[in-house]
Amino acid sequence: MPPSAAASGDATTPDPSIPTVGAPGTPAPDDVEAPTADDAEAPVPDDIDVPALDDGEDPAAGPAAPVDADPAATTAEQQGAAQQGAASQGVEQQGAVQQGAEQQGAVQEGAAMDPAEPDAAEAEPGHPETTASTAPEQTVGPLVSERSAPEQVTEQPTAEDAEARRAAAEQAAADLAAVKQWAAERAAAERAAAEDAERAAAAQAALDQADVERARVEQAAADLAAVREWAAQQAAAARAAEEQAAAERAAVEEAEAARAAAERAAVEQAEAERAAAERAEADRVAAERAAEEEAAGQRAAAAAAMAAERAAFEQEAAMRAAAERAAAERAAADRAVADRAAAAERAVAADRAAAESRAASEQRAAAEQRAAADRAAGARDQRGERGQTDRVAGRPGVPAHASGSVAADPGPAGATPASGRRRAGAGSGGARLAKVLAAAVLALVLVAAGVVFALDLVGGDGSAVAEDAEQVPDAVLPELTDPDPVLAPLSAEAPVPDPAALAAVLTPLLADPVFGTDLSAQVVDVATGQVLFDRDATDPSTPASTAKLLTALAAVTTLKPTDTLSTTVVAGSAPGEVVLVGGGDPTLSTTAPSVDYPGAATVADLAAQVQQALGGQPVTSVVVDNSLFSGPLTAQGWGAEDAPSTYAAPVTATAVDGARLTPGSTPRSGSPGTDAGAALAAALGAPEAPVSLGTAPAGARTLGTVESAPVARLVEQALTASDNLLAESLARHVALARGLPATFDGAAQAIGAALAEAGLDTAGLALSDASGLSRDDRVPARLLVDVLRAAADGSIPDADLLLSGLPVAGYDGTLTDRVSAGPGSPGSVRAKTGTLLGVNDLAGTVQTADGRLLAFAVLADGATGSITATETALDVVAAALAACGCR
Repeated sequence: MPPSAAASGDATTPDPSIPTVGAPGTPAPDDVEAPTADDAEAPVPDDIDVPALDDGEDPAAGPAAPVDADPAATTAEQQGAAQQGAASQGVEQQGAVQQGAEQQGAVQEGAAMDPAEPDAAEAEPGHPETTASTAPEQTVGPLVSERSAPEQVTEQPTAEDAEARRAAAEQAAADLAAVKQWAAERAAAERAAAEDAERAAAAQAALDQADVERARVEQAAADLAAVREWAAQQAAAARAAEEQAAAERAAVEEAEAARAAAERAAVEQAEAERAAAERAEADRVAAERAAEEEAAGQRAAAAAAMAAERAAFEQEAAMRAAAERAAAERAAADRAVADRAAAAERAVAADRAAAESRAASEQRAAAEQRAAADRAAGARDQRGERGQTDRVAGRPGVPAHASGSVAADPGPAGATPASGRRRAGAGSGGARLAKVLAAAVLALVLVAAGVVFALDLVGGDGSAVAEDAEQVPDAVLPELTDPDPVLAPLSAEAPVPDPAALAAVLTPLLADPVFGTDLSAQVVDVATGQVLFDRDATDPSTPASTAKLLTALAAVTTLKPTDTLSTTVVAGSAPGEVVLVGGGDPTLSTTAPSVDYPGAATVADLAAQVQQALGGQPVTSVVVDNSLFSGPLTAQGWGAEDAPSTYAAPVTATAVDGARLTPGSTPRSGSPGTDAGAALAAALGAPEAPVSLGTAPAGARTLGTVESAPVARLVEQALTASDNLLAESLARHVALARGLPATFDGAAQAIGAALAEAGLDTAGLALSDASGLSRDDRVPARLLVDVLRAAADGSIPDADLLLSGLPVAGYDGTLTDRVSAGPGSPGSVRAKTGTLLGVNDLAGTVQTADGRLLAFAVLADGATGSITATETALDVVAAALAACGCR
């Protein structure tokens, strides 16, 4: 019986081999105490082998069967476990009986020590701790009643009670001896049974072990075979996997090699295509450059030819005027000579008539004298002959040797020879007079030629006469008259072109393939503002140099037209050092006067002021202060080849001659500031002085200042010559005047603000610079036309200054050699050009054949033709507008 069952007092079926203590129904002694919880832990005798139980194992259930054990071995083990369980149960019961006997003895000893304890029979009936159980197993366990509390004992024990207790103790001792004997016998039997079981189990285990060993060996062999087979399969699978991996690697490597080869081929193909494209692009660029250079050469040749033709025409006109003046002077001189000759001839004729009259009188007197001599013949022959001789010899006009002739040929017959000699003498005098007159005429001709030459030397306008020139009071010059007008006068009554008729004229012209597909255009009547033609005029397009129209309007509306730009020299921080402080005037000239910018300030003038201020102190170094302008030197959208080039240079606050390398040339410098400093050093007589960039000391003494031409003149020059550097400089001054930084971005913001302030719609406007050189600039054609109309109708103050700067087709600026035949041409078209690679624009004003003023803009920023072809197509459009009555 498990200890738990004995301890808890549960009623179970009694084991017949266990002797009972006392007879059934015999009451337990009163002094026997019931076993407590601590009594359940009483020690088991050492000679009883109690098998150990695992935690949580039920003792009644016996040991658990091993997992996967041999059935025979499992049966033997179960039998041994059952025997061990039975032995353990007997030992537990024996221990319980022994523990009860020991407790009974303790009770007897207590009873002997305390005779005053009440009798058990007097205990309270039905008390669980004093009532004996009738179950047989209850006699084995502790049956001691709980002792009453000392304070409840009030009676003294009697002799009978003590006797009864001794009898009970003796009986308990006998019972305990019997239980001990039984327990010993039972333990011996159990040990024998356990030994038999062990021997049987050992034998069975030996047999089972052999079977197990055989089975294990067989199983191990089978397992080994299976393992070997598995290993072989694994090896085969590994080999197959390895072969598959090798094949896959080979395939991957082959694919990678193929891919690499394909990539190399693609790269090589791309490189070849890129090289071909680059070559094609280079060829195209070279061809375009060559075409552009050829076109530039052609334009230059045409310009040179036109200039030569104009010079020849002017020279011919001057020569013709000089010839006419010379002819008039010669005619006047000839008339004077003729008059003098006629007067001389008249005088000669008068002299001749007087001589003839005197000769006739003398002949008559001679005849009379000869008659008197004949009458006096006779006695006075000798005397009369001598007297006659004397008279003949003494007549005036008769040579002295004639006396002999007269004497040899007396009488009337001798008179004729004498008269003939006098006529011959008179004829000889007339010939001499004619020679004199011829010499005089020649002298007059030479004098007239000298006058003409002197007039050529002084300009041919007659406004001045050389000091040593001979005056010809009666010289006659041709009268000069006013030239006939080239253009029809503007008239408010002139008819406005009909939009449909104008579209019929312009649409085929604008369909020229050279313009490409990205073309926008607008034509507006200046007087009324009526839009006569519109083609995508609100679309932003690349303006190229037509953007200078916006810069010019911003300049004349933000700055005063009379303002000038100052360039100053101040003393440096060291003796002999001077600082050239740039004022943003690129027109400062190294020649006097300027060959590029009429009216510009000169370095010579500035250097003269500096030398006077220094009082003879030598200049040892020059510092150039460009701090007025800031930011990058080139704009976003400029190409690397744009600055320096023949049309642009880095934008700095200091420059000379428009940053040209030499005055009058087109190549520009990449270092305008230091070039200006070197020019100043040379003008100061210190060409070897070092030049560096820096800033002027605060409060430095001013040594000299020069002023540019007025802003109005600078705007005109920027438009006429399409001067990029001058336009950028003006825009930076607009930015400074509006409180913005003098940079490309600040200038662009200032231009937009000025246009908006003037009342213009700036939608679509986006500028990266002020000259239009940036390919990132965007301006709608409508805005350009609005600016031109405001300049022409006077709606914005000072905007009319733009018109004088617009190049005139076939006459000046960038339109010198661009004109198309038509009514009113040249001179009817005034427009700003715009040219970049693939961009050709034209925006300006045109006067129609009827005298109506129109504003127009044509922007072709996707031109596919050559520059020359596209410019020619634009000129045809402008000429069509000029010739258009379009009604």
